[in-house]
Amino acid sequence: MIIQISIRHMIASLVNKKMILELCSEINNKYKSIYNIDVKIEDINGPHKAGIDKCCHLKVRGTNNLAFDIYDIDNEINYAIDNAFNHLNQILERHSCLYNRRLHNSNNNIMKGLK
Repeated sequence: MIIQISIRHMIASLVNKKMILELCSEINNKYKSIYNIDVKIEDINGPHKAGIDKCCHLKVRGTNNLAFDIYDIDNEINYAIDNAFNHLNQILERHSCLYNRRLHNSNNNIMKGLK
């Protein structure tokens, strides 16, 4: 899996890259169909203004046309990162359940045709 992390308008020391890599690794271990996660961290208003403007944007690509874009904004960058990865995990869980159900149904239809 390819992981790309880009940080814009933010002091890089505020972003825990190790935490992002660990979260990506957890996703990769759980969902083998992902081949690319692009993580963009940004302080929308710049580093000298406060407010709810720290965002984490995840672009996830995988096999079988898997493509998700997740965008989360918070006043703390770590919360935005956690929320984005939690949302990604929920979406992938739902996606894998639907994919497995479709695969199971198509296999049942094939087996019925063979009888």
